[in-house]
Order: sequence, then structure tokens, then C-alpha cells
Amino acid sequence: MLCLSLALLAGCRDREADAARYARQTRQLRDATRMLDALETSDGTVPASLSAITPVDASGATVDLASPYPNDPSVQGRDPRWLLLGLPPTALLLFHFVRRRKRPSMSDTVSLASLFAGSVPPPVPGAMNRPTPTSTATPVTATPTIPVEAASSPAEDASVPSTFFDDHASLHLVGDARHPELHRVGDVPLPFDAWRERLSRIASTDGADAALASWLLPALLVMQSRSLRRHDAEILLDEAAGLAADGILGASSGDRPHWIARAIRIELAKIERQSGATRLFALRALQSRQSTDLAGDAPCVLDAWIDVHLAWAGWLLGDGANARYAEAESLCERLADAGDDGPALALKRRAAIVLRQADNPRAASYVDQLDRAQALLGEAHALDGDAHTALLIARTAHRLAVALPPTEAADACSHALMHAFLAEQHPAWRVEALECRLAIQLTYESLPGRTTQGEVVATLERELAAMDAESAGARLAMATARLREGDFAGASALCEAAWRSGANDARLFTLWHDACRGWSETAATAGHDREALAQALRQLAVARSTT
Repeated sequence: MLCLSLALLAGCRDREADAARYARQTRQLRDATRMLDALETSDGTVPASLSAITPVDASGATVDLASPYPNDPSVQGRDPRWLLLGLPPTALLLFHFVRRRKRPSMSDTVSLASLFAGSVPPPVPGAMNRPTPTSTATPVTATPTIPVEAASSPAEDASVPSTFFDDHASLHLVGDARHPELHRVGDVPLPFDAWRERLSRIASTDGADAALASWLLPALLVMQSRSLRRHDAEILLDEAAGLAADGILGASSGDRPHWIARAIRIELAKIERQSGATRLFALRALQSRQSTDLAGDAPCVLDAWIDVHLAWAGWLLGDGANARYAEAESLCERLADAGDDGPALALKRRAAIVLRQADNPRAASYVDQLDRAQALLGEAHALDGDAHTALLIARTAHRLAVALPPTEAADACSHALMHAFLAEQHPAWRVEALECRLAIQLTYESLPGRTTQGEVVATLERELAAMDAESAGARLAMATARLREGDFAGASALCEAAWRSGANDARLFTLWHDACRGWSETAATAGHDREALAQALRQLAVARSTT
């Protein structure tokens, strides 16, 4: 133990001051290693590889192995086996020194955030001209950090995926820089197992990337569970819940509320896979925790509880749903007073509640509800300038344009298009903003007295196709354009693809029915494939019967 302490102290001293001692210790280690090799041979003789070596000192004189340093008075008369006592601590120091030199620093490794698309701030609204729906100008887009999509077979020793794409990666990081969320673009199949393996490997290390990987891994499992059957999904969700529980236990006071919000949303994802009384009991059990959470007033936790009540309201009717909406409104009031980001987030969540209630276009209050939601989102966008908020404004304004009289719809279309352009500047929302632009353009051109700008629609379709936008929204927008152009077979195929991507609303079936009807009416004169038409009609019937 005394030798180890002395060796550690010697290793911490200044190298320049102890250069001579360091050189002597190096020679001692070299010669002691040779001596050990000789002792470990079966017959006790020195190996030939060592006997052929004649050591010399600095002056060139021959040195006897039995007396390694004859010219050094400090070791004269000593048994050379004393070196064996100092060998273990010296070797330990040398091993530690080499290991520290080989260990990569955080600055030398690729950040985990580089696996995803970079965050590009939206432009200042006042710096853009108000575009018109017939404008063919392409907005100037900011250059994002190179986003990456994981390869299906990631390299064993690679810290980044092997396949690079342009600015439409399937996974993006959005939201808070320290606690971002995963946003999936389109319905392109993702190599979840590759992503999962990579995040798990990074999470087992140290540093900022490990913390980020630990935070994102439960979200990835929840995302993957949505494409699996119930039994397989429950396994992933249970694993995600365990990771969230571990995160809560090991989190700092500043991170703990975010982990609690993560755990609430994971529990909600598990409840979404249930039905009937089982779902109701699970919701009530989850609600019982709302008043006991220690971080219940944190903005992220309040936001998660609002998600719970909105989902709950969607499974109820009448007074039951209104009670959930009222509870969500009361949480928004608390959220408005919580933190610097609270007011903008509260406005967005209030708008979400209003939009959920504005589900009947025939209701007398429908337009008023959309007006209120748009006003709330406008206030939120003035506070945060977020691209996602701009996209929500564009979608709400488009819904308003469809509901308004033709004399007022044009201004609503222009307002929607301006915010769609703003949202398009961010790579995470670019595809959805293009979908919205296409829908706005088609609505504008359908107004009385408006000319058809076929080249604008065709350009937007090409942009969506080039970005592999396989989302249901993109397919429905392109199907609407094909239907207007008279391509009934193409519109029907896009509707079927949208249905297979998860769309099952009234708009889809109306559009699909119109495409098949137009296809049937022109089949005799246009020479269409009747067998393909019959197959499309059968598929439409199957889709309706299973919804």
C-alpha cells in the first residue's frame, strides 16, 4: 500500500521537474518486464528473444541484467527483485495514463442531436410579404442542420447512422432544447429497432448525449407501440413506463417535472389501447394522482394533464365531455400563471379545446368557435413565434375559409397561406405545411370567379412527392387535386393509400366515393380498366365496413 501511495504521488507531480526520475522508472519497468518474462518460462531460462538482447546504458557500456544500473549509486548493492514490488503500482499508473489518452472527449464525438433534423427558427412575420394563394414564388428556406435517418443495419462502431438525407428526415426533435420531443414526419416505415439500439447504447454512457438518449428512449418506445398489436404494444409501453420511473428517481429538481409529464403521457398511451370499463377505471385511477403530484404546478405537468382530459373528453358524449373540457380549461388558467412559457402554451391549449369542441360544421356557433381559436393562436404566435403555432393558425384559417361565404373566404385563404409559408421554414413542419398549402390553394381556386392555377398545384404535388410525404394528409390533398383534374383512378389509389395510413374520417370516404363515381361514369368512354375499378369499389366497401 505504501508503494502504491508513493507511485500515485509521483505520477501527480510535474513532469518537467521529474524528467530524470521518470526516465529511470521507465527503464526499470522495461527491465523488470524482461525479468518477469524470464521467470515465467517453464525451465526458468531466459527466452532466446531476451538473451539475444544486450542492454546498454546511456554511455554505451554493456549492462549486466543482474545489476541493471551499475552506474547509479542509488541502486548499488540492492537485490534487483525489489523492482517487482514497484511494478504493480507503476503498471497501474501507466495503464491509467494510456486509457485517459485514448478516451474520446465530448467535443470529439458526434452529438446525439445530429441524428435528427436541426432546429431552424421561423422568420419574423413582419419581414415577409403577405402572399396570395395564386403566387408561384417559392419561399426562401433556411438551411437546416443535416438531419439523419437511421439505417436498417447500423454500423457496429458508428456513433451516427450511415444514411444521410436532405431536410425531410423521418424523425425530428422539436420543442424544448433540454427536453425535446420526437416528431415523426409522414408515414414512412421507420427502423425502430435500429433507433432503439442506438439510443440504448448512448444512454449507457456519460455526458449530455447520454441524458438526451435516456430522455428520448421512452418516447421512441411509445411511438413504436402505435404500429404494433395490443400485446406487443403493452410490452413496449411497460418498458417505457419503467424507464420513466427510473428517470423520475434519478432526476434533478429541474428535470423531475419533465419526467413526471413523460410518465403521465405513457400511462395515457396505455389507456388508449384499452376500451370500455377497463379504460374508464384506468382513467379514474390516473386522475386520482393529479392532486398528489409534487410537481403538479409545473407547465410541462399541467400540459400533460390537459392531454389526459382532452383524450378523456373524446371518449365521452354530452355533459361528460363538457365536464372534461371544463377541467382542461381550469388547468389552462393555472398554466397561464406558470413560468415564462406558460402564457403562450396556455393560449395554444385553449385553442385546442375550442377546436375539439368545434366538431360540427353545421352548428350555428361553428364559425365563432373557429374565430376564437384563431384569435387565441394568433396571440400565442405573437409570444413564441413558433413554427408549429403558425401551422395551427394556417389549418384553422383554412377551416374557416371553407365555412365562410365566398366573399370572405378569399381573405381567410390568404391569412392561412401566409402562416403556412412561415411554418414551412422549419424542417420538422415542412411537409405538413406543404400539405396545408395545397389544400388552401385548392379551396381558393374553387371560389367563384377564381381562375385555376394548375401549375401551382402541380408544383406543390411534385414537392410533396420529392419529399416522400407518405402521410395521410398529403395523400388526401393530392387525391383532391387529382379528382379536380379528372384523374379518377389516381385519386382513388391515393384515397386507398391514405386509408391504409390510418385515415378514416368522413372527408376520406366522400372523396373516395366521388373518385369511384367519376371513374365509373367515364369508364365506358375513356377506356379505363374495369377490373381495377371493380377492385377499387370492393376496397372502398371494405374500408367503410371496418370503420
